[in-house]
Amino acid sequence: MDALSRLLSLHPVRADLDIRCRFGQPWNLPNPALPAGVAPYHFILEGRAQLQLPDGAPLSLQAGDLVILTRGAAHDLFIAPAAEASAVRLGETAAPVTLHVNDEEGGGSQPLSDFLCGQFHFDAPHSNALMHALPEVLLVRSAELPDADGLRTLATLLRHECGGADGRGELRAGAQAVVAGLAAALFGLAVRAWLAGGGPQPGLLALLAHPALQSAMQAMLESPEEDWPLPRLAGLCHMSRATFVRRFQEVGGATPGEVLQQLRMARAARLLSYSKMGTAQIGEAVGYQSEAAFNRVFKKYSGLGPGAYRRRSRAAEVEEEEGRG
Repeated sequence: MDALSRLLSLHPVRADLDIRCRFGQPWNLPNPALPAGVAPYHFILEGRAQLQLPDGAPLSLQAGDLVILTRGAAHDLFIAPAAEASAVRLGETAAPVTLHVNDEEGGGSQPLSDFLCGQFHFDAPHSNALMHALPEVLLVRSAELPDADGLRTLATLLRHECGGADGRGELRAGAQAVVAGLAAALFGLAVRAWLAGGGPQPGLLALLAHPALQSAMQAMLESPEEDWPLPRLAGLCHMSRATFVRRFQEVGGATPGEVLQQLRMARAARLLSYSKMGTAQIGEAVGYQSEAAFNRVFKKYSGLGPGAYRRRSRAAEVEEEEGRG
């Protein structure tokens, strides 16, 4: 498994595709602020739009653009300011994968706007480290990506599953399950494209992308249970210890020890959620010989002891399955 895949696997994301909108008239879609760990996204399939945060100038979006609000900020998505457009309110009435919410193609003064709206959910507390390694507004323009990039292919697949090119087709059998899986892939493709564009700000992703430091990051990702003293990590990067520590903190916004602990606790959280291993086994699997030491660090990191975290995670999984049923 490559380093980015390892990192993303430690930060599981649930994806919802809430609605597909098709408008031919001036429109304005207000989006309220969302709680921590929920990141709304908009994927422009056709036409154009503007995205307005409370502060700053509007951001112009065009066909093929995927924008993710990683901090869940309130924002407006529109083709015309609210005073000139019909406000569209979804939230209370939108069902998953609702199609052609407003199919006003004829007689409008605006070209057709066709886009998908959804949310990424990062339920694990350790995912904060990943989200803060991303910009508040993560924008990927697929028109600037290579022709074979997966984001373009995914847009075609999503459009097909959500009623076809015109949004009027019936949902095929299993469409909601397929759409949920495709929507989850959007996040990984967005992060990969953003990294390729050279955008990282201080954090985990910047370390992964930094040519001089990525060897240390990859080693810790591959084997977080191992002992990683500073001389060993510095040697992997062909640096002196002092130079390595200084540059690592500049790029990562944390010390090597802090990042290693983040990776260990993220892996422990995954094992608690999805494996049958006992607490002592999990502690050993992430580098702790003492179960008491592991329990203490995990509770400080997540706010819950390992047992309580496992129970909460399993309960949430059952609730999600019942909701899908």
